[in-house]
Amino acid sequence: MSAKSNSSNNIPTTMEELLASQTQKLTTLHRGQEVEGEVVSVSDKEIIVDLGTKSEGMITTREIPQEIKSNLKVGSKLKAFVVMSENEHGQTVLSYQRQTAMGPLERSLSGRSGRGDKRYSRGGRFADWGKFITAQNQKSKLQGKVTEVNKGGLIVEVSGVRGFLPNSQVGFELLSKSGQGPLRQSDSEARMDNLIGQDLTVTVIEVDADNNKLIFSQRGQISEEIKEKLKSFKPQQKVTGKIIAILPFGLVVNIDGAEGLVFISDVSWDKVEDLAKLYGTGQEIEVLVTGLDEDLGRLNLSVKQLSADPFVKLTEDFPADEVVKGEILEVSATGVTVALDGVQGFLPASKMGSETKYEVGKAMSFLVDNVDSGRRRINLAPFVTSTAGLIYK
Repeated sequence: MSAKSNSSNNIPTTMEELLASQTQKLTTLHRGQEVEGEVVSVSDKEIIVDLGTKSEGMITTREIPQEIKSNLKVGSKLKAFVVMSENEHGQTVLSYQRQTAMGPLERSLSGRSGRGDKRYSRGGRFADWGKFITAQNQKSKLQGKVTEVNKGGLIVEVSGVRGFLPNSQVGFELLSKSGQGPLRQSDSEARMDNLIGQDLTVTVIEVDADNNKLIFSQRGQISEEIKEKLKSFKPQQKVTGKIIAILPFGLVVNIDGAEGLVFISDVSWDKVEDLAKLYGTGQEIEVLVTGLDEDLGRLNLSVKQLSADPFVKLTEDFPADEVVKGEILEVSATGVTVALDGVQGFLPASKMGSETKYEVGKAMSFLVDNVDSGRRRINLAPFVTSTAGLIYK
């Protein structure tokens, strides 16, 4: 007779104790919200911050004032403002400056949002949010200027108000401007920085004045010539092309005169941190056409979909209630990350034993709870060796 753990008996004695034991209070972030986190990584290009939420925060290093930056190190506390709650890399995009300044005084003056809502923008001028609502409803175009570039996309200022243009909404004709001509072999980081100061035309796809949320797109602004080139390809077609640019968020590939994008998340079934370590400009590469985006003038491409997801095969060795042993990689407010045989496991904080000591590097046994295909991990439950608190069926 086997004993199965009951989750209600593997948590602290009361729900109040469980909640009190957790430091994570913030689960949803919105644009313009001020947050504070602990710096976990500092590089010349970006700073990664642990916000105590499901995703880490990312802020470009050049945004930080020199007097602050000189004292920043791993473990330092840093306050910033949310630009985007989650980008395509699963990170929260941050800015050192609030994107649309609106303190308590401004909020009391402006009142609630609406078609005629106005709030302060940069330089103390009032921002007419009604203009953006109208532009969204009428699908009209607005003129803006790129003010910042980060891993998730571009910050674009229109009429003194900053909005976000995600990488997934950037047209290839704009990327070509960063190289003063068609995309070609060049330094990708410098190419993206060259976009700062560029004038561009955008449309509004999302506006929320209450949460200071303004999202732009460049869809529908591509020449007929480019659209015709794309029509010669079909979804699920395997093709070979040449890498002409390595950008922070993906690979730009030229295929018989048409250009396509392999997002960093579509390069490998495993997480990729630095594309430049795996690929070089001029390199030939086989890709799968996953879609034709005529509005943005590009092919959507994938490398990883050329092969089966190894995670699916690996999960066959992790049936529910199986006892598994792994090494603890990380202990956080959300739970415990465990290295299993070829995959990662995760023990949620709600199931952590109140008297169990979880330490990085420690080998422990767990029970398989279920397979999380979306996050590509095995959800775990405690493996209780004592018969106390167990229910036998």
